[in-house]
Amino acid sequence: MRWRWNSSGHPISDIRDWNNAKRLEIRPDFQRQAVWSSAANILLMDSILQNIPMPKIFFKALIRKTDTYRIIIDGQQRIKAILSFLNDGFELAEPYNGKYIGKKFSELPEDIQEDFLSYKIDINEIRNASDEIVREIYSRVNKYNIALNKQELRRADYPGAFLRLSEELSQTDFFDEAKVFTIANRRRMGDVEYISELLSILLSGPQDKKKSLDAFYLKYSVWDDESVNQIRNRFNKILIDINTIFLNCENYISKTRFRNKADFYSFFAAINELHCEGFSINTNFNFSMLAEDIEMLQNNITPESDVELFSEYAVKCVSQGNTINSRNWRKEFLKRILHGTYVGMHDSDTIDQFHDILWDLYTSCTDVDCPAYEQECPACNIEIKNYEKDIVTLAWLKTDDYFQLSNAWFVHLDCLKEKEDLFHSRIDPKQMKLPLSKKDKR
Repeated sequence: MRWRWNSSGHPISDIRDWNNAKRLEIRPDFQRQAVWSSAANILLMDSILQNIPMPKIFFKALIRKTDTYRIIIDGQQRIKAILSFLNDGFELAEPYNGKYIGKKFSELPEDIQEDFLSYKIDINEIRNASDEIVREIYSRVNKYNIALNKQELRRADYPGAFLRLSEELSQTDFFDEAKVFTIANRRRMGDVEYISELLSILLSGPQDKKKSLDAFYLKYSVWDDESVNQIRNRFNKILIDINTIFLNCENYISKTRFRNKADFYSFFAAINELHCEGFSINTNFNFSMLAEDIEMLQNNITPESDVELFSEYAVKCVSQGNTINSRNWRKEFLKRILHGTYVGMHDSDTIDQFHDILWDLYTSCTDVDCPAYEQECPACNIEIKNYEKDIVTLAWLKTDDYFQLSNAWFVHLDCLKEKEDLFHSRIDPKQMKLPLSKKDKR
């Protein structure tokens, strides 16, 4: 007899009865392993409770000793979730936020249980089909389905406040102007996923790739309006700072490496930390020195750079660029660059970093855009021959309000002792360590 299709609706109670009677095969060998998250299972139950239709499920039916047996061709994950819920395998937890939160099936009111069991599933059933035909059907059913990426799955699994805020902020005009996202990013929700990563910085600091995003979607699926507004405002203030900084640079961010996701993530995280520490910038700042530093980074950060720290930064953007260690390293590097404009005089570690960068540039770069190879000490006007840290230190003129790479000077320690009133420095000529004064903190 030729195989044929039968299309009909069956209540969930029928599927339960078939399974209880052991006349339902949930996963034949050609089916995919179950990959649904607990949130996806819960949201399917919520859809059923709200009587929202689900896509068709495909069965193969065959007769054995006058009894009908059914093998699932497509839809096994939905069936397994339903049967698990009926057996109290899980409760209605977040992201579900209805009035039955925390309840298992047996704890639902009797009328709600009856409605659940009466919910009809649209089923296509094939009879008298060989295994070869079934495999062909399964292949065709799935052939033209585009596999959902992680963010598209999150959209289905974790609806709620965190998703809504991520989608809202992804449409901010800044990201189009900065060219952070490509058309392909936006087509498959890559923009929303990336915004979610930036939001997670505000909530818990840099994260390890995207491993923890599901937890944020679940934790903040229910989020009070006041907290959402606070995070939205913090997010937008960081964008305002980034926009202001690059408007004062020779090239806007869209024409620099900092539009790239790894760089932008680190820049965003660095400014967030400065904000959290109570520092901010305003349009009255003189951004010229910071702008020169950013241009220096733009021109010199490459894996093959002669500046060791620039090379390391570039490598950490590519090799394991999304790991928490690489992200934190880049964040700290950029925070030190920004520190001289946001905060003021640097700590000793930052001055050491600046010393190493400038010395590498001085000894390796002959381009006209690089610092001059020969530098005279601004105190004695004698050319500096030895840049060792026990001979010279980095300092800034007392007339400077900003402390960037571009306006830093190498000064002989002996000269600093004689003319300390000319310089901002971390070196105390007497104690070899100068505490940060309130004046220097600005």
